[in-house]
This record gives sequence, structure tokens and C-alpha cells, in this order.
Amino acid sequence: MTMLTLLLGLGVGIAVGRWLATRRAAATLAHAEAAMRKELIHWQEAAERATAEAARVDREAEAYKAGCKDGREDVISIMPLLVAAQARPADGDRACGDEPPYGR
Repeated sequence: MTMLTLLLGLGVGIAVGRWLATRRAAATLAHAEAAMRKELIHWQEAAERATAEAARVDREAEAYKAGCKDGREDVISIMPLLVAAQARPADGDRACGDEPPYGR
């Protein structure tokens, strides 16, 4: 009778132990899966932020390029005026300060 009780206890103990181990493993896997989902969402959001930042930098570069082009066109358009201003004879008062203010 004692042997039968021991074998029955052993069988029930193995079954209960296996059931508890399975539940613990399932809980551990669920926790790991939740952590991985959280990390995945974090990295997806980081990728979206990086994509938005890259688009912003691209827009800024295009605006800078357009501004430089406009600046070059402005300089090119006033070049004839600058050349004409330097080709003028030196008659009249000069404001550059290379002559004494009260004559010589």
C-alpha cells in the first residue's frame, strides 16, 4: 500500500510540476513578447523621426540652393552697374577718404 501511495504521489507530483513549469514558461514568453513589441514600436518611431528629419534637412538644402542661385542672379544683374560705377571719372567729391577733407 505504501508503494502504491508513493507511486501515485510521484505521478501527481510530476504532472503538477510539469503543469507549473509550462505556465511559468508561458508567462516568461508572454513577458518577453511584450518587451519585444515595446522595443519594436520604439525603433519604428525612431525610424519615422529620422525619416522626417532627413526630409527636413533635404528641404533646407533645396531652399539654401535656391537662395544661392537667387543671390548669384542678383550679383550678375548688378554687375553692369558696378562696372559702370568704377569706370566713371573721378570728378566731384569722393567719399572714400583717400583725399584730405580741406584740400592740400
